[in-house]
Amino acid sequence: MLEITRGAADLLTELRQGQEVPEDYGLRVFPETNQPGEVTIGLGLTDQPADGDQIAEQEGMKVFVAQELAAPLADAAMDATDEGRESRLVFRPKQRNGAAPA
Repeated sequence: MLEITRGAADLLTELRQGQEVPEDYGLRVFPETNQPGEVTIGLGLTDQPADGDQIAEQEGMKVFVAQELAAPLADAAMDATDEGRESRLVFRPKQRNGAAPA
């Protein structure tokens, strides 16, 4: 299952609060097609998972991963990084002990 680090959960909580999204909403990770043949990862806050989503709770946040991304993201961690004055979410390989690399 995709891992959500404490940094990513904190950033997502800030974003959720800034947009006044209810606290009981979870993060949904899903495939998104922007151009023919190009698939990217979409993120959204939602109250319910879609049919077939993997469901977990990590770092106090509900996480719903679309069935199509469950296997490709099984060994990944979503983390937050600061670049300049902006924080952003990034995907990294999990470390063997389950923590995201620093």
